[in-house]
Amino acid sequence: MAVAVGGVLAACGGGSDEQPAAARASATPRKGGKLRAAFIGGSTESTDPTLAAGVGIDYVRARVVWDALGELDGGRPVWRLAETVEPNSDATQWTVRIRKGVTFSDGRQLTAKDVLFSLRTLVEKRSPQAGFMTHLDLKKARARDALTVELPLTMADGFFDLALAHSMFVFPDGTKNLAKAVGSGPYVLKKWQAGRSSLLVPREDYWDADNGGPYLDELELIPVTDAAARLSGLKSGQFEYAGGLALTALRTERGNSALRLETPSKDLWVDLNLPMNLGLKPFTDARVVRAVKLALDRESLVRTVTLGQGEVGNDLVGAHQPYYDTGIAQTAYDPEQARKLLKEAGQEGLALRIRTSDYDYGTEESATAMVPMLEKAGIKATLDKVPAADYYSDFKTILSTPVQTAAYHPNPLPLAIRTYYGSTASFPLTGIKDAAALDPLIAAMNRATREEQRRARVADVLKHLHEHGGDALFARVPTVSGSAAKAHGVKSRGYADFPSLRDAFVE
Repeated sequence: MAVAVGGVLAACGGGSDEQPAAARASATPRKGGKLRAAFIGGSTESTDPTLAAGVGIDYVRARVVWDALGELDGGRPVWRLAETVEPNSDATQWTVRIRKGVTFSDGRQLTAKDVLFSLRTLVEKRSPQAGFMTHLDLKKARARDALTVELPLTMADGFFDLALAHSMFVFPDGTKNLAKAVGSGPYVLKKWQAGRSSLLVPREDYWDADNGGPYLDELELIPVTDAAARLSGLKSGQFEYAGGLALTALRTERGNSALRLETPSKDLWVDLNLPMNLGLKPFTDARVVRAVKLALDRESLVRTVTLGQGEVGNDLVGAHQPYYDTGIAQTAYDPEQARKLLKEAGQEGLALRIRTSDYDYGTEESATAMVPMLEKAGIKATLDKVPAADYYSDFKTILSTPVQTAAYHPNPLPLAIRTYYGSTASFPLTGIKDAAALDPLIAAMNRATREEQRRARVADVLKHLHEHGGDALFARVPTVSGSAAKAHGVKSRGYADFPSLRDAFVE
């Protein structure tokens, strides 16, 4: 679920620390050469496109092997295999027109049947992307002709275009072995070994070559779990690119002209969160939930955990995105009020065990920093540290844990709401106890098709979540990527930690 809680940075703007001029220099794309790139892996690595969104390095690989219907940029869709995506008058049916002239790597032409088969497979295999297609009526979906797909919905969804631009990888109709599914992307997989590396080579007949890559002769993706090891490999020349570096690299490598370190724009920052499951004790009592939120010194966490590079969070996803309500009051730091609430709830001396990991920068660090803060409010907290490679592999444990740290990677705000909240949420870390109240608000949001309606209905959901939700979203932090000075063209295209390497090249 890396993408879902999961969103490199070369096209997203620089961070607050200036980089050396040599590292910032741009270059003209050129053919040839090899790029070795390191990303976080996991114990469930796979070449199945329906599983790609579960592990960071799998998703990076999938983006160059299987093109998707579209990509997200600034919270808006940019269509790829789809030429147009349009709703009917009440957003209960959407029509996708497929781009002409697209071929898979085995020479087959892309058709509407391939798109329909891929969407059905993503849903049937319960991929992370399936959560964005909750309202799709697959039984009635059809290919109207060779290049047109009609997608009826079970209810109105004015944001379904955002869902279709969200990692909907396409593979040929009738594919039996998904682990060997051919794609229409710029690269094909030549060699792969789980936990070791992926070697990819470019297609000579890539359908979109006139607009960019592939430029490289070879692309090697290497899973490296530890962020410090990724930085070390980048500095030693073992890699030309590394994603998901620690924030400390912005300071330690500030004067290193051989590297280019970058951070994304604020809409692509990661939300550091302490979600509490409202359906599990002690968080079935709203006073306990409120007490934990008040016990967190957010300013201090930003100073220490994000090294001053981040910003205070307000218990809500989607900051700096379209439709985010900036008028909601900031959650205060008030440990004395937290103590009073716990006393009222009969929870004096409350003990909490916080599940955490160093999977993302800031999760374990923040959990450690929270322990004395919670103690000041009368809460005795201990940490359950889980290895990074296993943190997201056990979905059942995640959804049955009362409290845990999490890093929410950016999604367009309406999709993030549907991912984390309500009875049909695919990743409800705060549980679904509040679904009876939230579902009508989310349904009203889904029905909104005009911009002013969208903004008002999203604000309704956010106000409810701020008052009643289980997220103690305390800080927002920029992710950091690094590249050798000779490496260029890596672009986030919606996901800062799991970028698109379609246009990557080396000097």
